[in-house]
Amino acid sequence: MVALALVAPGLLGPPAAGATPVVDPGPAEVGAPAPTFRLPGLRSGTVALPSGRPAVVNFWASWCNPCRKEFPLLARAQRRYAAAGLEVIGVSYRDIADDARRYVAEREADWRFARDPDGRLAAAYGVRGVPQTFFVAADGTLVSRAFGITTWADLRAEVAKIVPRGA
Repeated sequence: MVALALVAPGLLGPPAAGATPVVDPGPAEVGAPAPTFRLPGLRSGTVALPSGRPAVVNFWASWCNPCRKEFPLLARAQRRYAAAGLEVIGVSYRDIADDARRYVAEREADWRFARDPDGRLAAAYGVRGVPQTFFVAADGTLVSRAFGITTWADLRAEVAKIVPRGA
């Protein structure tokens, strides 16, 4: 599969100041290409679905208690599978950007975070509540999704489907 076939115009460069985030409209279906995106970073810059690397895309919010319980699991996955190329991306969902930034800073979270200011990415992935997590293979295929809080065992099992064996 050629990932560039999914790229919307303007997706390769960062959006101009004040520009609308770029989102491939989806729909997100397991076994199909995951919606691609380039969104404003929660802390700075832009965040995009990586090409050629597996990714865990987690929709969360600072006000969401189950998301708060899941946060340490995502931190653990980021540390454990970083050498295998896994990228964990947190996408704040219906949250106040300053609240999300403060929560991330207080937890010293070391993975990438994006803002979805107009909710287009959440809509493309079919997100209606949080937490919700999507597991994307290096070729861009959406392999699985998890609704609600997960356990470490469940998270490891899903990550094992998208990272190289032995990682």
